[in-house]
Amino acid sequence: MTRRAPVLVTGVPRSGTTWLARELAASPGTALGGREPMNPRGRQHALAGTLDGWARLTTPTARQRRALALAYRGADPRVFSRYGHRQWAAPLPWTRVVVKDPFALLSLPAVVATTGARPVLVLRHPAAVLGSYRRMGWSPDLEELAGVLAAAGDDRDPAGEPLHLPAPGTVGEAEAMASFWHVLHAVALADAAARHGLLAVDREDVAAADGCVLAALRANLGLAAPADTTADTPAAPTGSAGDTGDLHRLDRSPEQAATAWRAHVDPEELAVVERVTASTRARLAELRLRG
Repeated sequence: MTRRAPVLVTGVPRSGTTWLARELAASPGTALGGREPMNPRGRQHALAGTLDGWARLTTPTARQRRALALAYRGADPRVFSRYGHRQWAAPLPWTRVVVKDPFALLSLPAVVATTGARPVLVLRHPAAVLGSYRRMGWSPDLEELAGVLAAAGDDRDPAGEPLHLPAPGTVGEAEAMASFWHVLHAVALADAAARHGLLAVDREDVAAADGCVLAALRANLGLAAPADTTADTPAAPTGSAGDTGDLHRLDRSPEQAATAWRAHVDPEELAVVERVTASTRARLAELRLRG
């Protein structure tokens, strides 16, 4: 049998890629490894050890192409984790593999060309990402990202405006996150303009109780709806919910997880975030899938 195109779920870290990938992996005939192939942090895969930070792949090496091909075929157990679902089925030729990887966001053309994946971009309000980063004790990788873009020669957004990343410590947390969010999405937009097939979904839309956008996304990807939502949806891993600092809080309802940030964001910081990201959010809104 010919293997069907894998699905890549990507977006800025803390945008809900894990939740959406697990929802898509509830469809019959799918499997989710759970680990992020291009994530260079900690004990992650780092594309078979070839990456040490954010990367903008344009011409992957032979080793990187092989690592991508294996991961997106479900044939590399090193990309399996407790956040996956039905990993045992991933290598089977009739299984549709779902991959979640925020670090693929800067390399969509290379990843799609190498793996044939259908990319899904999860959009989450930058203030929500800011709140999630704070909960984790993280900071946006401004210096690292600036170096990657400078090396790749990507210094302008799709509208021709210069991309600017402030030096760490020179601006407040809100502006730092807004700049990080803006630049990552600007690069993805530039790539999307040159390559068809990118599906963009808003985190709040796709988590809505009516399920219309999630159903539309499944239909666009050629995924069937779960026959029994309760039985087929992956269970939250033990220890994934509760205290501040947990990586994924999968015990909450999708609607609560998508919108809770609004009660915890300072109005002044929200204004800063929305000012810095206004142009990019407007362009992304035009791509957003609706039910």
